[in-house]
Amino acid sequence: MRRSVPLFAVPIVAWGLLATGCGTSEDAESRSGENATGSSPASESIEPTTCDKQCKAERKAELCRQFLSGVRLRFDITAVPTVGGREIGLHMTLENGTDGRLAGSTSGVLRVAPGPPSNRISWGGSSADELYQSRGTTVRRPVWHDRQPPGWHPVGDKVTSFDFSTYSYAPGPGTPVCFIPATVRAPRGLVAGHPSGRWTQESSRY
Repeated sequence: MRRSVPLFAVPIVAWGLLATGCGTSEDAESRSGENATGSSPASESIEPTTCDKQCKAERKAELCRQFLSGVRLRFDITAVPTVGGREIGLHMTLENGTDGRLAGSTSGVLRVAPGPPSNRISWGGSSADELYQSRGTTVRRPVWHDRQPPGWHPVGDKVTSFDFSTYSYAPGPGTPVCFIPATVRAPRGLVAGHPSGRWTQESSRY
């Protein structure tokens, strides 16, 4: 025998189907957006905070730029007439205008002609070449040949070359090494390649 279904039940079932199958257009767009990206906004990738080699180099350059803005370095090459030519001398003046202590080192070589290769002023590698200077101070000192007693001078008519390396450690992460440029002064015509006797020279990196 077939069972009869009350007619009043049909509209209720149909209404339930319509209610579960309907939604707003905003709901549909939200679901389609999630399916397209495969993730919700909360799971979006976070920008990395690591610093690569180029990033570290840029940070170091900026630290050194700020630090060296308060540092001044000058070399004075002198020439005093004597028997057989001129006695060549060298003085270094370092000004620390930063807010902290300056610590580093200096080295270099000044070659004089005529004469043997030993006719020069070379320095570096000794405790006398280490730099420790308080803030707000200016220190001027002679630079002596590291293989001759203090007071010895090479004698000649020409300085054929001058090279130096002077650096200091800048405060900050990693205490980067900052090479200090210098102003160089000498009598006119004494130094080859610098007839005016005034120039700015970058520090060698050794």
